[in-house]
Amino acid sequence: MSAPDPASISVVIPTYNDVAHIGEALQSVLAQTLAPAEIVVADDGSQDATEQRVRELAAQHAGELPIHYLRLPARSGVVAARNAGIAHAHGAWIATCDSDDTWAPTKLERQVEFFRGWKGRQRLVMLGTYGYNMNDAKKVISLASVGPSSEEEYDRLRRAGRRVLVMHSSVMYARADYLAVGGYTTEYGAADDGDFFRKMADLGVVISLPEPLFYYRKRAGSVQLASFWDKRQNALHLSENERRRAAGQPPIGREEFDAQMAAAPLFARLQRRRHALGAYYYRAGAMNIVNGRRLHGGLQLALAGLMSPARMRAGVRNFLRTRSVHESGTG
Repeated sequence: MSAPDPASISVVIPTYNDVAHIGEALQSVLAQTLAPAEIVVADDGSQDATEQRVRELAAQHAGELPIHYLRLPARSGVVAARNAGIAHAHGAWIATCDSDDTWAPTKLERQVEFFRGWKGRQRLVMLGTYGYNMNDAKKVISLASVGPSSEEEYDRLRRAGRRVLVMHSSVMYARADYLAVGGYTTEYGAADDGDFFRKMADLGVVISLPEPLFYYRKRAGSVQLASFWDKRQNALHLSENERRRAAGQPPIGREEFDAQMAAAPLFARLQRRRHALGAYYYRAGAMNIVNGRRLHGGLQLALAGLMSPARMRAGVRNFLRTRSVHESGTG
């Protein structure tokens, strides 16, 4: 597959009841220094004024960059919305962005340059970027340096049977590769993006451009305990099947995986539970802190520190790294 041409790039934005943020996401795509061919907003049945906001912006920018609004007939989930948006798009290349995130102005330009300059041993299949975590007030709070940043690091992860993850709001890939792997599926529930990245990594290199070129919004109250546990279990299931594939073993289904986890020794189950609670309280506490709920967030972070000191240390290091980048003027 040749490198992407701007005229062949479709930006797909799935959304649901996000009138508060969809305009910012669209404006960040409209402000790109290298404009794509079109934007497709796939609405998963919003009940707020999302449709009106999208159509207003489409009318305001008519003749500049086409903004297509696609409404799903019934609430089907973000996976179905993303697949529907891609099916509706015309481009040979797909770039994705969630409706509460935004892009830096040079995001697409830098990715196209990177694709064009690629000289790796293997084919570059998917390219994400680093980013910044921000709160609801759009204040940057930390770096989001997710994903391997070189072909060598990608190879090490694959040999170890570890998941290759990038930030979903930053990725670009060819439609032909999306179709070759069957698109996004629901086998791993809320961890569907990790499954998609794994399938794409089977085709070639999946890495992140190590430049913060998008903004990931940490929304207050967006983490619910029930969904957290489901997401975590799906992610563990996906990781186990990644390990098994690397070892030449067949993957296992969710029921078998759950039974395997339940049969683990008591100490191992308690340790796993403690680390999971630490991760949950760290995530919930950090989101509350950065969005102004300091007392509640502080108590949650204290619990996280007791249950998972390593997770707390990693979070503090990332925060200090972000502050250092901004103070040095390199961010």
